[in-house]
Amino acid sequence: MATVLVVDDDPISRDFLRTLLGYRGHQACEAADGDTALMLARRQLPDAVITDVMMPNLDGYELARMLRSQPTTSHIPIAFSTAHYRHEEIEPMARACGVRDVIFKPAQPGMVLATIDALLEAGNLPGQVLTGDLVGHTDDVAVAAPGRQAALPADELTEQWRMLAADFADRLAETHQLTQSGTWDLDPEAGLIVLSMGLRDLLRLPSARVRLEQLRQRVHPEDLAKLLTTAGNTLRTGVPSLAEVRVADMDGGVHELIVSCRTALPGRQRADTPRVVWGVAQDVTEVRHAQRAHLRAQAEWHAERRTVDSFHRAVLPQALPLVAGASLGAIYLAAPERLDVGTGWYDAQEISGGRILLSVGEVAGHDQPATAAMAPILAALRAYAFEDPDPARLLTRLNRLLVGVVQDDTFVTAVVAIYDPDTSCLCVANAGHPVPMMVMPRSGGVPAVALLRQRGPALGVFPDAEFTGQYLTMTPGAVLCAYTDGLTDRHSGPEAGDAQRLPYAVVRALGELADGAADQQPDAQDLAEEIVREVLGGDSPDDDACVAVLWVAGDGD
Repeated sequence: MATVLVVDDDPISRDFLRTLLGYRGHQACEAADGDTALMLARRQLPDAVITDVMMPNLDGYELARMLRSQPTTSHIPIAFSTAHYRHEEIEPMARACGVRDVIFKPAQPGMVLATIDALLEAGNLPGQVLTGDLVGHTDDVAVAAPGRQAALPADELTEQWRMLAADFADRLAETHQLTQSGTWDLDPEAGLIVLSMGLRDLLRLPSARVRLEQLRQRVHPEDLAKLLTTAGNTLRTGVPSLAEVRVADMDGGVHELIVSCRTALPGRQRADTPRVVWGVAQDVTEVRHAQRAHLRAQAEWHAERRTVDSFHRAVLPQALPLVAGASLGAIYLAAPERLDVGTGWYDAQEISGGRILLSVGEVAGHDQPATAAMAPILAALRAYAFEDPDPARLLTRLNRLLVGVVQDDTFVTAVVAIYDPDTSCLCVANAGHPVPMMVMPRSGGVPAVALLRQRGPALGVFPDAEFTGQYLTMTPGAVLCAYTDGLTDRHSGPEAGDAQRLPYAVVRALGELADGAADQQPDAQDLAEEIVREVLGGDSPDDDACVAVLWVAGDGD
């Protein structure tokens, strides 16, 4: 059984790794930050370390460097765990500080187990020493491998340390080049900042030694106080910190840098000397430009989305008519993740003789021509209904209009119903649309559901298409529900595309509202909203969805 030090400020990530280690029969030692991990590693050497990269105070990168800098911990195999870096970003950083593996979150358990096995197998190689920041250690040291301790005098290891340090410096320079970063050291007494070659070239400076006053002139005025405060706090307290600043190079170009401030590592500074501050500066100019461009695109997207929704909702009726002895309810839901324009509609209008025209339909497509067609189609439908309130003849006339006017492949599906409150008679005709349903109460039992399956072709396809109507009597308590396929055709989830759920959802919604308001007038709007909740389960639709409900009062209402 091996002991693996798991370092992550996210408790869920630690639980995940602890579970997998236990599955392999290993023991996990946990730490929520790099400082605690360093203390635990010194107290009891782990067989391996898996550490998150971005953590408060001592981050994973600095933790790895410090473990590598100490002879007693330099042999420990380390793996990074990250959700923020891409492979090409983290690989040179890992390689520069002797980290052999990287786990990218979210990770599959099988991949993590394989990484753990490889990590522990590497730790069992006899006499293995991984390179790290070894500069400045000339005391007697112990080169440790699992199960073996060997105390060697410093003069026999000096050349080995020098070679390892040179190798580390070469790889660190490669890392700085790939990540467009470099190191800096502050000498407060001399008032100088010493830059690495990479950082000097990035800022196009003539020398790697820069006076503080020269650098101040190149830092953006809004960021100067922040940078000085950050460096001052680190110099005073020794606590690592970060600041993001804008710095102008010699050619006038502005670079956005993330600057880390740290104090010297243990062993690199004598107790009788002033505290030295150093750090790494990484150029994130392109990243920040991309982020701002993304935010602008998002803002433009949301503005266009609001415009699209406003246009669509302006076509729909602003208020539903009042019906004697019945209630109307309707909902339009836009798909929040789609930029294109929804083309579904619901409509309810009072026509001649106190009758109610109820329609639900959709224009094929989501482009601008399809959206533009929706308003005149609704206008024609209402005009035909006033002249001849028969759904079948209404759809026949509307079909001939679309065939003669629309020149492209646009077609329309629609359900049209005419309800007469005086006679409780309902006439329904369907042109290629999802079938509406009639729910009728039964005494002492579950309501009966009748799917009105009789339908003709879509509008605008066949010039001589004819349509027929179904005549029904809406008994007290009956409900008519019409909808667009955006309510039932979802692309994800266990119930995706299952329109069979809708009748059961309507019955459940009707039962819940009827039980809660047995002595009140039916509220079809509440029923429509409850149907949507039952079907979608709180999720958003993948396409825009419309629902229209006509609920006739019961005998006691």
